[in-house]
Amino acid sequence: MIAVFFLTIFYYSFYLLFIVAGFLIWKIYKLNKKKKFPIELIMLLIFVFVAIWARFAEPNFLKVKNYNFDNVNTENTNRELKVVVFSDIHLGAFQNKYLTEKIVNKVNKLEPDIVLIPGDFVYHINKDNLNSNFLKLKDITAPKLAVLGNHDYGKGNNDISSDISLALKSVGVLLIDNDTKILDFNGSLIKFIGLEDIWTAKPDFEVLEDNNSNNNIDFTFLLAHNPDIVYEIKNLGDNYKKIDLIISGHTHAGQMRIPFLYKNIIPSSYGFDRGFYNISGLNIFVTPGIGQVALPMRLFNFPEISVINIKY
Repeated sequence: MIAVFFLTIFYYSFYLLFIVAGFLIWKIYKLNKKKKFPIELIMLLIFVFVAIWARFAEPNFLKVKNYNFDNVNTENTNRELKVVVFSDIHLGAFQNKYLTEKIVNKVNKLEPDIVLIPGDFVYHINKDNLNSNFLKLKDITAPKLAVLGNHDYGKGNNDISSDISLALKSVGVLLIDNDTKILDFNGSLIKFIGLEDIWTAKPDFEVLEDNNSNNNIDFTFLLAHNPDIVYEIKNLGDNYKKIDLIISGHTHAGQMRIPFLYKNIIPSSYGFDRGFYNISGLNIFVTPGIGQVALPMRLFNFPEISVINIKY
């Protein structure tokens, strides 16, 4: 793929930053010996160091962050569920199977009850590498449910969503795009609803229509890649009321969280960033993701595995 070729060259071109940094240090040293203070070069060197950090350091620090969610709609809150969420790993041009291995090792140490993955598994990936990149996901010991994200689709002959689906299913990832699944956790029935991506696919809101008929369900998750979908769901009427928590990704929390700028590049029409929101009674959690698109960089925004400790 031509796009992958040029993105790979772009990815490795950032090593030139070390040469630039070395030159600037040498130049500043020479000028300093002449009793000169090259403020412009010093500022440029700081910028280069920040770029080196954002490209080579921060994307490799995979953090685990804990959140608490109490279901206020349920009187009986003596049951608990540990949910691990990770999203937007974007294997392909900038990431490979080594990221998958790192994720799996951390997830298993957390010993979750369930793992939810709200999409964007790839970014300009060669479909011949799908199986090798996803293989390690098989080692996640907890049940793992997922939906695809906008980058997991394509147009015409470039649509490899079916290949991605097959590769994920082969490693035990249960895809619930426009589907539902009910699992039993120690006598508690937990329902999982999945919707396809609103940008590149066709979410079927009919999967929500029978949501009020399951009186034996103790907790209901909705898994949707793009958090903006909540504004379409809230217009459906009473059918959404028994959704306890929506899980999304997509935003990357801006990826490069440069103050006063990053919110303008978040791909959300409604200002979603990261963390919890409540929209017209709908609770939604947006995980900041792990991988990168466009630029192979993250800044002030460590890749995150989110752990939601739920009482219900």
